[in-house]
Amino acid sequence: MPTSPSPSPTLRIGEMAEATGVSERLLRYYESRGLLTPGRTACGHRVYTRPDVARVRLVRFLLDGGMSTKDIRFLLECAHEGLDVARECPELDAVLTREFVRIGQEIESLVLTRGYLAVLTGRPLTDTGPSRAGAPEPVPAP
Repeated sequence: MPTSPSPSPTLRIGEMAEATGVSERLLRYYESRGLLTPGRTACGHRVYTRPDVARVRLVRFLLDGGMSTKDIRFLLECAHEGLDVARECPELDAVLTREFVRIGQEIESLVLTRGYLAVLTGRPLTDTGPSRAGAPEPVPAP
């Protein structure tokens, strides 16, 4: 029985874009910001590994959460599983603490905005959704 060829251990930029849903242009941008370091072929073409796919997905996740590329680069350079960030990388701990607070404030703001919109539209909030407590009163029509 013939065996199918095993998948290539590396991906070209187009394959990487397809695997991650991130455009080739954005992959090059990530590289320019130090978020991604692809290998190169003898001809100078970028090649990515399977772990790079996970890295790009993490970068997207963190960017979608509002982190800057500068902070993401710092995180990627300094953090790894099992690391005691507060003890071994206090500068990163400060960045992560700042981001944790920022995200919490953003969540609170979104909850209040959602409550306000629910009041305006007459939509009920689900039992698992946020309460309307603290939401501003609807603006009366002129």
